[in-house]
Amino acid sequence: MNNSILLVDDDVRVLGALQRMLYRSYRLEIANGPVEALQAIARSPFAVVVSDLQMPVMNGVELLAEVKRLSPDTVRVLLTGQADIEAAIASVNEGNIFRFLTKPCPHATLCKTLDAAIEQYRLQVSEKDVLHETLMGTVAILVNVLSSIQPVAFGRASRLREIVRLLATELGLPDSWELEAAAMLSQLGCISVDPRVLKRHYAGQELSEADRRHLLAQASVGRKLLHQVPRLGPVSQIIERQYQKWQNDSPEGSFTDIVAIGSQLLHAALDFDRLVGMGQSAADAIATMRGYENEYHPAGFDALDRLKDTILQESLSKASDDASTVHEQLVFRPLADEVLRSLRS
Repeated sequence: MNNSILLVDDDVRVLGALQRMLYRSYRLEIANGPVEALQAIARSPFAVVVSDLQMPVMNGVELLAEVKRLSPDTVRVLLTGQADIEAAIASVNEGNIFRFLTKPCPHATLCKTLDAAIEQYRLQVSEKDVLHETLMGTVAILVNVLSSIQPVAFGRASRLREIVRLLATELGLPDSWELEAAAMLSQLGCISVDPRVLKRHYAGQELSEADRRHLLAQASVGRKLLHQVPRLGPVSQIIERQYQKWQNDSPEGSFTDIVAIGSQLLHAALDFDRLVGMGQSAADAIATMRGYENEYHPAGFDALDRLKDTILQESLSKASDDASTVHEQLVFRPLADEVLRSLRS
């Protein structure tokens, strides 16, 4: 567990005094002002940042607000003079700092505060780890439910996950588990669709209007299954919008939030995978999609064009792993049957 502390002050004498006072008990790093502090945080995270208030370029309140943005889990402590208490209280109320201490600060008080800050950091990180493990466990169960009820849709979801991951990397998007989770769970609503309808759709056969509506409604079914799961709100929204065309009246806005990004990439990935599944080559699939190019975000479509051969190779590799799902289908079949019964009731 990270328990390092960053001390920030523009006065080297103050930093030296703090370092001598604390180095025996804590892992310390010092920064002579806000610029050095932000550089240090960019290199590695800290459990706690202790900052003076009055500094040039950026005061302590501004610095700790930036620390909160860059490293949300880092616990922030502000050192103030008596005249600055109102500013410190305002910063506490805004959620930018954990505690504030007035100068001069007794050794015992400072140590007590640092111990409490490190414990707060530990609790935050532990809670996040537990939430992440619970969330990923939930996703794993849902994916296995899908593999049990609709193995064809499950195979498609696995390919979609890889396509979306490759597109996000190609576009230089920040790492986001939501994008891959949305792709992997995008076909979850297909558990409510007749398997024969799915097979006809994947084969490129014409569907009746009723079957087509039922198929498209799977996106809403998927959202309903997921929207109350903690932290899966954006994922459920991406899934609900997977069939929506790009709105070209907002070229910039389409890639400014995770839901817009995810739904646009997923929409293009869905069409590409279906065309390839119908027997088209990667180049032919892109040529077909180009006839409806206005349906896709230009940057996402261009990335898909550049990566089409790589994506096809990955899809073939995924297909060779289909046999490995048999055991999971047997294990989760009873749970899958219960989910399906609840949807039909």
